[in-house]
Amino acid sequence: MASPISDSLSNFVPDKVIAITKASQTPDPDRKLRIAQAVNYPNRAWFCVAAFIGLVSICHFLTLFYRTTRRRRSPRTATPRGVASLSRLPSALMNTFRAFAFRTTIPIGGSYTLNVAEVFLTAAYTTIIFVWSLVNATSTKGVKYDPKYWGNMAGNVASAQLPLMTALGTKNNIISFLTGVSFDKLNYLHRMSARAICVLLWVHAAGRIKVGMVGSFSWAHPWIQAGLLGSTSFSLLCIMAIRPLRDRNYEIFLIIHFLMAFITLLAGYFHAQGILVGYYVWPAFVVWALDRAIRMIRIIVHNAGFFQKRSTQQLGRVDVLSPHFIRIAVPRPAHLHWLPGQSAYLTIPGASKSPFEAHPFTISTIDVPGTGPDDAEKDEGSRRSLPELAFLVRVRSGFTKRLLNVAVKDQLMKVIVDGPYSSPPLLRGFETVVLVAGGSGVAFTLPLLLDLIHRARLDESDCTRVVFVWAIRDPRHIEWIADALIPAIAGAQDKISIDIRVYVTGVAEDDAQSWDDDTNEGDEEVKAGDGSSSAKRLNYPGVAIEEGRPDLKCLVEDEIVQSSGAISFNVCGTHALAHAVQSALKPPRFLDVLRGGPAVILHIESFGSG
Repeated sequence: MASPISDSLSNFVPDKVIAITKASQTPDPDRKLRIAQAVNYPNRAWFCVAAFIGLVSICHFLTLFYRTTRRRRSPRTATPRGVASLSRLPSALMNTFRAFAFRTTIPIGGSYTLNVAEVFLTAAYTTIIFVWSLVNATSTKGVKYDPKYWGNMAGNVASAQLPLMTALGTKNNIISFLTGVSFDKLNYLHRMSARAICVLLWVHAAGRIKVGMVGSFSWAHPWIQAGLLGSTSFSLLCIMAIRPLRDRNYEIFLIIHFLMAFITLLAGYFHAQGILVGYYVWPAFVVWALDRAIRMIRIIVHNAGFFQKRSTQQLGRVDVLSPHFIRIAVPRPAHLHWLPGQSAYLTIPGASKSPFEAHPFTISTIDVPGTGPDDAEKDEGSRRSLPELAFLVRVRSGFTKRLLNVAVKDQLMKVIVDGPYSSPPLLRGFETVVLVAGGSGVAFTLPLLLDLIHRARLDESDCTRVVFVWAIRDPRHIEWIADALIPAIAGAQDKISIDIRVYVTGVAEDDAQSWDDDTNEGDEEVKAGDGSSSAKRLNYPGVAIEEGRPDLKCLVEDEIVQSSGAISFNVCGTHALAHAVQSALKPPRFLDVLRGGPAVILHIESFGSG
């Protein structure tokens, strides 16, 4: 006898689905129940995922509201810890949760690690889609895990998750807007969901083979062949996306990714439409097309003068700062606005292999008038000067190497700008902000520093102290940021406490544990000069240039002890540098926060590909 749940599910079964199943199968008392589950269980899985996204979104918007509306604090004073107070319990619990979920890592083979939150999301998502694929798979005759049940449900649940997987892999997606999680950080979830869906597709195929490929479900039917094609191409794509293969030649991977993804979705749609559930798959095309349309519109708006033969509107300049470092400067498009720490994709026809090849780089200037290095030379009568877009780029193999070779011959070249992208930290509501960078990671921390100083001068900042730590191999690397940094810090100490610490690690540092990304530069560049003239340029109060590595554990502890307000730590560098800060902040400090100690936020920005 069918259960009440079975009767209620059967009320939602489309008549067309029942009809096509009746035409291809012999009479079966479980048929109507199986079809009901195969149609409705994918919606249940989506409800679980949507509920989680909604919860994270609510937390994100509440955090934004709190940081932007909280009352400003009095000037920074070292407040001793007091007696534990229940009013600080929410802050203590949240700080403990962050320490456990985001700073506790689990090694996954070699040097790759996942934090507890990523492990939890992977396990939770996999559990959700597999539970709704395998639940209630006992037939009315008592056969447990009847393949006639889970075979259909697995295929439908997998198909229904394709739009989510596609959205997680796009640069313009509603999930990033709602949750505040940058698209590049969502990319892990994109790969994770793709692998789980791929396994589920083969579970679906195994179920159908177990039942028997006969009638309308035989291999001779085009919609069955389309399903096999889609699953095979998807499997190849997942294999090629494994990190060692992906990183071996990322530009080739992007081409393969595009072709395989298109084949997977197109073949998947025709297969799903064979049983009239193509509506699970076609939204993935809409999500992908919307992302491309937004990017195309943005490119047209920001690069209107690109195709004008005599226009210099998009004529960028590439300065070779060292054999392994370049600076790209592009006139700012009039309609482009960005947040400190955001990135933009650049296409440079002179160095790109194809018109569609674009690479992300962090914008190292901020969106305020008069921040470009050439502003001092502009007409004094200019009432408003637009900052240029500057990008500090570490030269690696591929595109950046080709760009360096072109720049040696000709510094001026046309540039197509697409952006801004990513979700940088919102440094509001913090008493202390600590910025830590290694090598080219300064491209991310520099604009955050400039923005903090700029807002402090306008008396719009809650931050009373900013600590800027930069680890470099060669003291002459100071020249990379001197032109932007010196005008910013000059005379700003009366508005905000600025503590700049530049550490020159030299070439004796163990490359395997390097805190900057200059491991391949060799000794010849460091031996070319001592960089004393560069160091003298930063001869300002609060600026210290030292030799050796920074003691990040001691630095973290000192800032936490001295501060009573919230602290934001922001890191951009190698995995070794990020791990060092992460480890220093791993202790939960529950009692300390309960007694009045500061809550701590950590943001880690990974190096972009180039």
